[in-house]
Amino acid sequence: MKKYLYLIILLFLVTSCDVEEGPFITDYNSYINPDKKVLIEDFTGHLCPNCPDAAREMEAIHEIYGDQIIGMAIHVTKAFAMPYPLSQFPKFQYDFRTQWGDQWDNTYGISDLGLPRGMVNRSLYPDAHQMSKDEWAEAVSLELKKDIDFKIYITSTENNISITTEVINDRNNKYNIVVCLTESNIVNWQKDGTSDVSDYVHNHVLKTVLADELLSNNTSLFTGEMIVKNYNYNIEDLEQININYSLDNTSELGNGEAGNWNIENLSVIAYIYNNITHEIVQVEEAHLN
Repeated sequence: MKKYLYLIILLFLVTSCDVEEGPFITDYNSYINPDKKVLIEDFTGHLCPNCPDAAREMEAIHEIYGDQIIGMAIHVTKAFAMPYPLSQFPKFQYDFRTQWGDQWDNTYGISDLGLPRGMVNRSLYPDAHQMSKDEWAEAVSLELKKDIDFKIYITSTENNISITTEVINDRNNKYNIVVCLTESNIVNWQKDGTSDVSDYVHNHVLKTVLADELLSNNTSLFTGEMIVKNYNYNIEDLEQININYSLDNTSELGNGEAGNWNIENLSVIAYIYNNITHEIVQVEEAHLN
């Protein structure tokens, strides 16, 4: 009888324990490469009630690893990111979607499996790159252990962004560089569970892509080589591209409400990826200006 009583008490203690929330990291105290940085691409939407949990997961991972973690929120699909019709004003009127986000979603098939979902350095493509938020932490810990072949440095002025890539190890040139702008501290509507939140703060939102091109015209890259690329930009012109994309996107219920960027909240993200495996091998972020 005592044996059965002990088993009942043990079962009660196990089942009554608090459920631990993510990030589920078991080895973050082990070695990480301090020069390695990781991009988490969070495919999301303001009509996705579970997507704020993914944003919170990303912030939790960032709290552990600091600036080695760079986030990008990419709003996609009609189901999760369309604006509401004007009859529902002021709810969900902004169109966060971009042509680049939609292209990436089509290329990598992220939303096909439902949102929230994302990629961690686009690793494990093409078989296991479409990760749920609960898989991000483990993938990040593995990425941070990898050696680096490049370092990226970003400087900018009011109309120019300069990206300098330092080659750390000799490599054949099979790499592209991508330069993006993201915006944080956007206060706007978001579904969060069963609530429609009017003052939700959207961070790391993809706004535009300035370049996706070969890192160098040379066939080989050599240790110590410095590759400098400059990109001129005009915020009003970039806003207009998104406005036009939204207006033309009538099949997806676009409405043209895609401007009003706050330049004080814009950041530059530059990353280098292997154009054969698609893996992102290094990434950097800096505040615009």
